[in-house]
Amino acid sequence: MHVQPVSHHHNHIAKPDQKNQKKIIIAALVTASYMLVEIIGGLWVNSIALVADGVHMMTDAMALGIAWWGFYMSQKPATEVMTFGFQRFQILTAFVNGITLLLIVGGIVFMAIHRMLEPQEVMGKEMFIIAVIGLLNNLFVFWLLHSGDQTNMNMRGATLHFLGDTLGSVAVIAGAIIIFYTGWMLVDPLLSILMAAIIGVGAYRLSKESGHILLEGVPAGYEIQCIANDLESHFEYLTAVHHIHLWAISEEQVVMTLHAKTDLAHINDETLFEIKQYLLEVHKVHHVTLQLETECLETV
Repeated sequence: MHVQPVSHHHNHIAKPDQKNQKKIIIAALVTASYMLVEIIGGLWVNSIALVADGVHMMTDAMALGIAWWGFYMSQKPATEVMTFGFQRFQILTAFVNGITLLLIVGGIVFMAIHRMLEPQEVMGKEMFIIAVIGLLNNLFVFWLLHSGDQTNMNMRGATLHFLGDTLGSVAVIAGAIIIFYTGWMLVDPLLSILMAAIIGVGAYRLSKESGHILLEGVPAGYEIQCIANDLESHFEYLTAVHHIHLWAISEEQVVMTLHAKTDLAHINDETLFEIKQYLLEVHKVHHVTLQLETECLETV
């Protein structure tokens, strides 16, 4: 028996934060602008490391764009065709970005190996100047994002990402100094491989996590059996919780369907509301479809 509650609220779209959205788009535009400068400058001074750092900044710009898109799409209501809204679009975009970046990483490593086999002259002084500007750019974007709402996952993730990006700029600056004073050109392809590894790890994680969501996998931090055991121990009238399916529409919207056995006295709207409210407050499951069933009575 499947009982629907009298008033079930399906709107799980979060209230957009216009200030966060504005900071995100400014940061994305600044990053994308300097990305072009660094890639073009890297080609000019013949530095693969600078090009790799420029590609790294491209990943930053895309990440910020996805974050902004998440804020934008969260304002769109669900429709009869898109009943969960449009939040999964940012997951699909993240997956495509991750796969694309893995291909770019392969290209950077290929160029670096070729450069190691056939060393070429790198303009160390110009490389240093461009890298310093890149470091200042990263610090500015970090300050801009840090001034936003750090309780928001999009903002917090973007801020931490740029905090780590300063290490890449520092590495390129160190490489430029080494090239200028020692003439050791091998440091440039070595740094580019280091940058490719940093990008590759992030791209792999991005592809893996977004792919997991697209394949309707159980979200990270959730365990189906633990939730079932908790429901059975918390609600004495539940004797068996089974047929649980748990997935995510987006990082912020977790969905669950489940069956639960109970007695006839608890086949009602109050029971449904109580269990759903508990799942929301304790387990952060935002949308629950619950089917209550009666115990099978054995005849003597």
